[in-house]
Amino acid sequence: MKTPWITSRPAQQHGMALVEALIASAVLAIGLLGAAQLALKSQQTATENRQNTVGQMLALEAMDCLQAQAHTPNTACSAQQSFVVQGTRYTRQVQTSPQGQSTDLLVQVSWPNRRVVGASSDHSDPQITWRSSVSNLPSWVGVSLP
Repeated sequence: MKTPWITSRPAQQHGMALVEALIASAVLAIGLLGAAQLALKSQQTATENRQNTVGQMLALEAMDCLQAQAHTPNTACSAQQSFVVQGTRYTRQVQTSPQGQSTDLLVQVSWPNRRVVGASSDHSDPQITWRSSVSNLPSWVGVSLP
């Protein structure tokens, strides 16, 4: 006597487990490929952020030196310097130009672009440019005594 809830497989379903395993493997491979691409993009973004942060710090340091030089004549800031930080060469250029009662300050920091070829259409080297100005008047001008 055969029980109604137990059925045997029809002859047409032989080998279906192999097809299901192949499809599951393909779906898993596509998922792993996406996860690998995400990890690579994350690493590239972290590297770009680190390089940008180092560039900002070098620009800040140069701008502080230029502002100190404007108020203290014996402070010297070199016009161009190169630094190597964590394997990346940064080039920093500073420039001052008198403009009447003020002096314009310019700081540029650049480094080579290390992106993977074909990752982006922009192949130019990253660059940070800061501009500021300082007054040539002494700091005590305009201050009234009580």
